[in-house]
Amino acid sequence: MSWWSGVWRSVWSALSREVREHVGTDHLGNKYYYVAEYKNWRGQTIREKRIVEAANRKEVDYEAGDIPTEWEGNTKE
Repeated sequence: MSWWSGVWRSVWSALSREVREHVGTDHLGNKYYYVAEYKNWRGQTIREKRIVEAANRKEVDYEAGDIPTEWEGNTKE
């Protein structure tokens, strides 16, 4: 990650009030996060989402099955 993208991520997270809950890490080193529904700085409601942070890999390096289908298919209750 470049220096600028780190700065951008810090500014964006401060403005959006997005709180990531670390759910787990798989055997490939991918980190899984859950973000609950929240209101951003403009008062808009942002729905819940799940995020996968890749383990220092580019999108083109992924193969089918690198991210479990359970993570992609299910929603947190």
